[in-house]
Amino acid sequence: MGTFLLLLATIYELPTIIAFLRGHPNRWLIFVLCTSLAGTGIVWLGCLIWAFKAIHITDDPTGTNGGESGLNLLTNDVQRVRLENPSVMHPSTIQIAHHDTVDRLERLKKLLDNGVIDDAQFRRMRDLIAGG
Repeated sequence: MGTFLLLLATIYELPTIIAFLRGHPNRWLIFVLCTSLAGTGIVWLGCLIWAFKAIHITDDPTGTNGGESGLNLLTNDVQRVRLENPSVMHPSTIQIAHHDTVDRLERLKKLLDNGVIDDAQFRRMRDLIAGG
């Protein structure tokens, strides 16, 4: 009787076992679905198919399979970002940044002239804008 129950439990959790052995990126989600809903049969079959196949296989050895498909719910894909040196930025970008600073200073001066802010507030905000 014990052997029969062990065999039944193994078959019930077969998709989970396969997912963990294959290192499937959604193995924990397959485990939850299998444990809670596999008795319906259709969920068990879906989990079994899912355990055998990752939707996306990456060429990057450090990447994760399945994440780019949007179905990899429990694993985040790493995105590499390149930071550029601001001193080597394109001149038009620097010109736009300078134009933005001048714009902000002009608006600040209008606030002072209209009496919305006082001299102390103007100087403090001017220093913040001019200082970067």
